[in-house]
Amino acid sequence: MSMNTRVLALSLSSWVILAAFSVPVQAEPQTVSCDVMIAGGGLGGLSAALESLKQGQRVCMTEITDWVGGQITQQGVSALDERPSQRDISLFPKTYLEFRQRIANFYGTLNPGKCWVSDSCFSPNDGHQILMEMLEPYLKAQAPGKPPPLQLFPNTVVKSVQVEGAQIQSIEAIKHIPKAQPNDLPLSNTLEDWYSAQPSAKFDKQVIRFTPPAERQKERLAWMVLDATETGELLPLAGVPYALGTDLGNRWEPAASSEGTDPYCTQGFTYTFIMEAVDTPETNPIQPEGYDSALSAGYYSYEKPVFDFAKIFTYRRIKGKLPGTKFDAISIGDQTLQNWDRGNDWKLGTPDDNLVLTQQQLEESGQLQDWRGGLRTAALKKGEDHALGYFYWLQNGRSDPELQKLNPQYQKDLYLNYRFLKGAASPMGTLHGLSRYPYIREGRRIIGRPSISYPRGFSIYETDISQRPTDENRQRAYIFYDSVGIGHYPIDFHECIKPDTSLSPYEAEQAPSVTYPFQVPLRALIPQKVENLLVVSKNIATTHISNGSYRVHPVEWSIGVAGGHTADFALKRGIFPYELVKNVGDSKALEALQKQIKDSGNPIAFPGTSIFNQDWKKFK
Repeated sequence: MSMNTRVLALSLSSWVILAAFSVPVQAEPQTVSCDVMIAGGGLGGLSAALESLKQGQRVCMTEITDWVGGQITQQGVSALDERPSQRDISLFPKTYLEFRQRIANFYGTLNPGKCWVSDSCFSPNDGHQILMEMLEPYLKAQAPGKPPPLQLFPNTVVKSVQVEGAQIQSIEAIKHIPKAQPNDLPLSNTLEDWYSAQPSAKFDKQVIRFTPPAERQKERLAWMVLDATETGELLPLAGVPYALGTDLGNRWEPAASSEGTDPYCTQGFTYTFIMEAVDTPETNPIQPEGYDSALSAGYYSYEKPVFDFAKIFTYRRIKGKLPGTKFDAISIGDQTLQNWDRGNDWKLGTPDDNLVLTQQQLEESGQLQDWRGGLRTAALKKGEDHALGYFYWLQNGRSDPELQKLNPQYQKDLYLNYRFLKGAASPMGTLHGLSRYPYIREGRRIIGRPSISYPRGFSIYETDISQRPTDENRQRAYIFYDSVGIGHYPIDFHECIKPDTSLSPYEAEQAPSVTYPFQVPLRALIPQKVENLLVVSKNIATTHISNGSYRVHPVEWSIGVAGGHTADFALKRGIFPYELVKNVGDSKALEALQKQIKDSGNPIAFPGTSIFNQDWKKFK
C-alpha cells in the first residue's frame, strides 16, 4: 500500500517542517517519469509544454477536466483578449500565432462569429480540437517500448506534493474515469469526488505518482515542476508563500486600499454558457433556484444605456450568418457565448462565501493533509445557479436596476426565441450546458523572492504597467532586465462585492484601466522556498491590481512560453531558475536564456523599448 505524503509548512514567512502527514490511497500508484511535470492544461501549461517539447524535453501534463486550453475551451471564454499594439504587427509568441492561424484555416476566417469584443470568437469545442492537433505530434511514441514525448493525463487532479531539501521529489495525482456519460453534472457536484482515491458511483480512479527519470534522480536538478493550475493549487501543497485577494495601498499600488488587505476578495468567477437564436419561442421556462434573491434578479443588468440585448448577443457571438459590421441583426441559428459582468459573474467575497480558500481556511478544514482542490463547492454551486438565472433573465426578466435609475418606468423586453444549448455535441460539450470549469480570473499568486530592491518579495506592481494622466514623469512601462515575454491589455476588473451587492471597501475602485505595453519578468515566475518549481499561469507574482492585465489569453500564453524555455534551459545547464536572476551583474546565463526565447520566435520586448524612448502615450 503506497502512501500520499506531504510536508506541512507552518508559516508562509518561514520554512518550518512539523511532520509528514500520511493518507492511504486505494491502490498501488502508476509511476510516470518525465523531465518536466506540468500541473494544469490551460493556456500557460499548454504553451509551456509545447516549448519544452520543441527543445527535446520529455513532458507529462495533468488536466483537471477532459479538455485542454483553460479559458479558451473548458472555461468557455473563446474570444481572444488582444490589443492592436500586438495584433497589428503579429507580436505574439510563435505558437500563439500558429493557434490563430489554425482558427482561420479551420473556419476560413479568424472571426466566424462576427463578434465585436475581439477579432476572433469561436466555439470552445473547436478550440479544444485545434489545440489537440497542435499537441498530436508529441503524443505519439517515437520508438518501440518508449513513452511518447508528451504524456497527457486528462481528468486528473494533483492530490499531494512531496518536498524534500527545497525540491519537489514527487507528486501524486488521481485520475477519475467516468463510468457513464461524462460532464453530465456541473462541477460543484463532482469536484470533491475527483480528489478522493476511492472509486465512486460515478467514477473509477487511478492513482498516478510522477517522479523525475531514474537516470537523473541523483543530479543536482533532476526535473522541473510547473504549476499551471487555474487557482495555484501546488502553492499551499508545496509550502510556497503566496498572496490572495487585495493588497495594502502604497506608493507602488496607489489604487489599492489603505484600510488593509482582504484575502476573500478576488475577482469574480464566471460560469459561461452558449445560447442560440431559434424560430420557435421557448415555452414554460423553469425559474432557477435563487433567482429572486438580490444577488440575481435584482443584480442582472445591461449595465449601460449603450448596451441592449442585441449588442450583448453579438458581443461574443461565436457563430453568425450575416456578413458586414459588428452590430448586424441576429439571424436564426446564430450562437453567442455569454460572459457578462452584470450577468453570470459571481463576485461574492466574504469569509463565508469566497471561492478560493485562504491559507487559514485550508488549515482549519484539514485540506493541507487531505487536499480536495482548495475551493468552496458551495460557492461553485451559487455561481452555477447564478449563471442559469442570468439566462432566465435574458429571456424573461423585466427589471434592470441600472437602467431604471435613469428611467424608473423602464421595462426590459422579453426574448423567448433563444435556446440554452447543452449536450455532448453542443459547443460547450456538457450535458448541463455550463462550462466545464468556471472562468477563473484570479487565484493564489506567488510572492517572488526577496532582494535588496524587493525586501518583501518580488511582485509586478500597478505602477510598473499603468498609464495614469497624472504621472507626467512616467511615459512607459517599467523595463525589466529579466524580461522573458510581453503583453498589453487594460487593467480589467470584475470587482468582488458584499451580500448587499455593494463593492468591498478594500476593492481597487480607482485602479486605472489604461496600461502601457509591458513585459513578463522571469522573477515573477520563480517562487520562494522550492528550487525546481515555476508558476506559469495566473499565479505569477502580480498584485491584485496588476493581475487584471496579466490574466488574459495572449499574456498567459507568453508566461507559459517563458516557463517552458526556462525549465528546458535550467535542466540542460543543471542550474536552478532563481540562479539566473540572483546576481544582476552576472547576467550571461540570463542573456543566453533570453536569446533562446527570442530565437524560438517569441518576443520579450516591444519595438522601441528603451530607457531613452518616452513616446508610449499612443498605446491604449
